[in-house]
Amino acid sequence: MRMENLTWNEFDEIKERANIVILPIGSVEAHGKHLPLGTDVFAPMEIAKRVEAKLKERDIEILVAPPIWYGHSFVLNIFPGTVNVKADTLRRYVRDVMEEFAEEGFKRIILLNGHGGNYYPLVEACEEVAEKYEVEIWLINWWIDFKEDILSICSSQGHAGEDETSVMLAIKPELVKMEKAVGEKRSSRVRIIRKDIGLELFPDGANDNPKGATKEKGEAILSIISEKIVRLILEAK
Repeated sequence: MRMENLTWNEFDEIKERANIVILPIGSVEAHGKHLPLGTDVFAPMEIAKRVEAKLKERDIEILVAPPIWYGHSFVLNIFPGTVNVKADTLRRYVRDVMEEFAEEGFKRIILLNGHGGNYYPLVEACEEVAEKYEVEIWLINWWIDFKEDILSICSSQGHAGEDETSVMLAIKPELVKMEKAVGEKRSSRVRIIRKDIGLELFPDGANDNPKGATKEKGEAILSIISEKIVRLILEAK
C-alpha cells in the first residue's frame, strides 16, 4: 500500500494490520550520459512496489512510504544536476522520519537504499533510532546485498553500468539513451577525497561498461531481488 495515496484515517486502520514499512532512499545525481538523474530512486521504488505486490498475493500487508530523493553524493557533485546533501543532514533527516514511523507503532522499518554514498549516514541513523525505540531496522543496499545474484545475470556491475542500466531499461526504458551509453571501470588503491575526484573515477558520470545492458537482464535482477526480500520478510515473521 502506497502511503501517500491514503487518508489519515485509512493510514490509521492499515497500521493496525501492517507492522512493516518500506522506505526507499536514493539520490539525484549524474548516471552517465544515458541514465536519468533519478536512477537511484527509481530502482528502490520499483523493488518496493514488487515486494509489496508479492506479499499481497500471500495476504500480507506492508506500507510503502514516499521515497527520500536527495542523498549524500559528494564525489559526483562535480557533474551538473547532482544534488548533494551533507552526510549529517541526511543522517538526521532519515532518523527523524524513522522515529515518526516508530512512534506510529511500526515494528520493522526497511530502508531500501539505492545509492552508495548514503550507506554510512544511514547506518548511523539506524543505530540512533534502534537505541531509542523497540524497533527493528533493515538496511538493504540492493546492488551490494544481492551482488552474487546480479553477477549471475550481468557480466559486471557499477555506477550507471550494466546492472543499473538493465534495471532502468526494465523500469523506464523511455528515459534510457543507449546510443550514449559509454563507461569504463576505474578505481584507486586508496580512498582519495578531493572535490573533483569524480572526474577521474566516474568519467562522464559512469564507472562501468553499460553496453551489455538489456531489459531482460533488468527484469531478471528485479525479480530475484524482490523475491529474496519477500523470503527474508516471511522468514522473519
